[in-house]
Amino acid sequence: MKQKCKTCNCSSESEYCFRHKPRKPMSKMSSLLHKKLDKSEEVNRNISDRNEFFLQIWKKRPHKSEISGEFLGNEPLTVFFHHILPKEKYPQGALDEENIILLTLQEHDQVEMDMYRYEEINTRRENLLIKYNLK
Repeated sequence: MKQKCKTCNCSSESEYCFRHKPRKPMSKMSSLLHKKLDKSEEVNRNISDRNEFFLQIWKKRPHKSEISGEFLGNEPLTVFFHHILPKEKYPQGALDEENIILLTLQEHDQVEMDMYRYEEINTRRENLLIKYNLK
């Protein structure tokens, strides 16, 4: 049922047309926007911290796979860094250097499909579970 806007008398779906419809106060909207920005900044900070963490490992370790010894190149790519204990399930290990192993792209793909594929990773996983008192 069409109505007329109380302000300008044009057709509308409710008592006010889109131009004259009451809006939320700016202060509430601005606080919501700040919350979203704060969360976005936090995500960016976490990504930056993680990248710096990986760069520190790259500088300390030889640029070779810790499984096959294959050279990884001179540029640190995120696919070379594998969390032995998944960071989602074990957040305490997300930024623990002992929880990171350098792998080739193919090795990383294989271990993502079968986490028990490589004995070296299995041994390190057991040691990490003991370190975190999870075993």
